Amino acid sequence: MKKICSSLVVFFALIGFVAAQGIEFFHGTWVEALAEAKKQEKPIFVDAYTTWCGPCQMMSKNVFTHADVGAFFNENFISMKIDMEKPEGEKFQKTYPVSAYPTLLFIGNDGKVIKKVVGAKQVEDFIKEGKSALGRVENTEAYVEAYEKGDRSPELVYKYVRSMARNGKPNPRVVNDYLRTQKDLNSELSRKIIFEGTSEADSKAFELLVQQRTEIAALLGGKDAVNAKIYGACKATAQKAITMQNDDLLKEAKKKMQTNLPERAAAFAARMDMEMANKQENDKDYLKAAKAYAKAADSEPVTEMRTVAFDLKKRSAEQADALDVAIDLMKTASEKSEQSIYTLSYADLLLTKGKIAEAKAAAAKAVKLAEKEGEESMQRAKMVFDKLSAP
Repeated sequence: MKKICSSLVVFFALIGFVAAQGIEFFHGTWVEALAEAKKQEKPIFVDAYTTWCGPCQMMSKNVFTHADVGAFFNENFISMKIDMEKPEGEKFQKTYPVSAYPTLLFIGNDGKVIKKVVGAKQVEDFIKEGKSALGRVENTEAYVEAYEKGDRSPELVYKYVRSMARNGKPNPRVVNDYLRTQKDLNSELSRKIIFEGTSEADSKAFELLVQQRTEIAALLGGKDAVNAKIYGACKATAQKAITMQNDDLLKEAKKKMQTNLPERAAAFAARMDMEMANKQENDKDYLKAAKAYAKAADSEPVTEMRTVAFDLKKRSAEQADALDVAIDLMKTASEKSEQSIYTLSYADLLLTKGKIAEAKAAAAKAVKLAEKEGEESMQRAKMVFDKLSAP
């Protein structure tokens, strides 16, 4: 039995079931993606692929799943995968011709191609291509130059602040200067600047964001966009507190979550306690916080739940309870999501625990879910189920 479990665990690792939080691809039509890109004022990234293309499979397995890739692309692009041999792909090619695979397309929310890259890329080069495409959209250097020469118009400040935020380099000085000197903070442009300029919870921009959240939500993509900004700002402040080992600042971040996003506050507090314990190398407190997180995790994105679960799996060699917490988390994630990857991840953890029958049942469910996701997902799920079913 031990040999069977060991070989199957290795098998899971080989086919890429690792704790990666990669690109969250948009599931919908091209027309719907374009509408979403306009609403969020983001460009679109398209992976134009085929199921038989080896380099395409390499990127799907090793690049799109990478945490750094996910962090960059999820923040800055609406991302799509389009099979060029399916009806949607054939229709797409009439406007955007593709002759080699993979072709990586960066398209503005006006439908115009910003950049076209042919061939597979590794993680670092892929992110560079994305940054290059963003640079063509944002023209950051021109905004900086105009600002330094004295242009303080709301139009320029908005473009500057948005550009820096999307490149992961927020500039609080520019935001604070605007908020301090601008008389009308209820205008459309002021609200856009407040939204884009909110990078931490311990800031004037954050205070204004939560004061005007209803109006800003109506202006900029709805309640979810504002809630995501609030969460990100609270997380940034909490992580700053963890780096500084500042308990008071961490309490402030938790309090602002409780006030402004109470439905996610318990999971947030537990998650930040996990990070603080990890920073302090306190395994006991880490596991205690992880158990609290698992109890509140139903409010969390499944990608985050999966990341935590696989970190717990790594710790299970020293802390036996860690694997049980990981299984509870992935069970919740697999019930919450209809994507096969989460059910397969649940199967992996059950297998690690030695629960072969339960792992097989989870893999069978994943096969059914994968039927709706395309050839690549179907092959992966069926491969796992067949392996678990082998005598």
